[in-house]
Amino acid sequence: MKGGTFLKFLLVLLLIAAGLYLYVSIQLGPYGKGGTVYIPKGASVQQTAELLEQGGIIRSAWSFRGLARWRGVQAKLKPGEYQFEAGVTSREVLDKIVRGDRVIRRLVVPEGSSFAQIAALIEKAGIAPQAETMKFFRDPALLAGLGFPAVSLEGYLFPAAYEYDRETTAEGLLRQMLKKFQDSIRGTIAERAKQSGWTVPQVVTLASIIEKETGMAAERPLISSVFHNRLRIGMPLQTDPTVIYGLPNFDGNLRKEDLRNPHAYNTYVHVGLPPGPIASPGLASLEAALSPAASNYLFFVAKGDGSHFFSATLDEHNAAVARYQLGRAPSPATPAPETRPAAPAAPVAPSPVMKPVPMPRAPLPAPTPAPSRPLMKPVPAAR
Repeated sequence: MKGGTFLKFLLVLLLIAAGLYLYVSIQLGPYGKGGTVYIPKGASVQQTAELLEQGGIIRSAWSFRGLARWRGVQAKLKPGEYQFEAGVTSREVLDKIVRGDRVIRRLVVPEGSSFAQIAALIEKAGIAPQAETMKFFRDPALLAGLGFPAVSLEGYLFPAAYEYDRETTAEGLLRQMLKKFQDSIRGTIAERAKQSGWTVPQVVTLASIIEKETGMAAERPLISSVFHNRLRIGMPLQTDPTVIYGLPNFDGNLRKEDLRNPHAYNTYVHVGLPPGPIASPGLASLEAALSPAASNYLFFVAKGDGSHFFSATLDEHNAAVARYQLGRAPSPATPAPETRPAAPAAPVAPSPVMKPVPMPRAPLPAPTPAPSRPLMKPVPAAR
């Protein structure tokens, strides 16, 4: 009898164990239609399990919590936004959260973007309101990290693609962009600027103007040569993008009175470079600022196809304006001077120069006035 009772007891235990195993297997097995769940920073294993259950990702928060404790990973769950496919098991869900395999998005900063435009991109990405990001425009801590004096962060947020997730902040993203800028200029560009007698801010300022003046890679060294030649002889740069940058409510129509506006960035009024960059230049424009083509050009005008006509004399320039901007028959053209531009590169999207249409931008904080500025020492043209 005793032997029979023991066998019955053992059989009951086996049935209970099998049932429990079957129950747990079902609870931890494939389930749900899939979806996205956000696990906030500091969430406990119980809170995480409840969020997953509420999101329809797992069948049982209790079973998930038990699995995490059994595997000893309660403290290894990483916060963030997670995407799960339909029919995923609790084990797969747990492994993903322990790895921190979060949803990663990309924010692309185009070349020539202003700080205000970048702030608008950050808002569109759902990271922070534009107004909140604009507060960092002259943030002392971020400026100190540049390692050189700068009037603002304008121009130093390197145009590139950046990864972010739900935990990313505006400040954190700006720091990524500043680090990318520093990594990009460290070495060759910074050293060449020093050897040429230029500061990094001066190079970035000129590069930002080049970036806004042309969308054609092959023209950048020629555009650069025009500005270097003007700086060399003390001639105002007279570039429209600098005027537009200093207008707080620019409506897309550049007027004659705008060209006479005495704001600090107006290169029709002030001789030399403006106080700082007007946008974030790409690497090609930075290179062009340091390596202008060898030319005697002083003028250029948009031809209407994304390219420009370059001139060495005012008469030739006026004839080009009449032809390409006013639609009148030109007077006999002065033969174009011989030049040695840098090797052409593949063109990018064109950008008209005479009256450019800017991307939407919020009003920038008033720039630090710079009533007088010495001419910059020109970099010798590449030969």
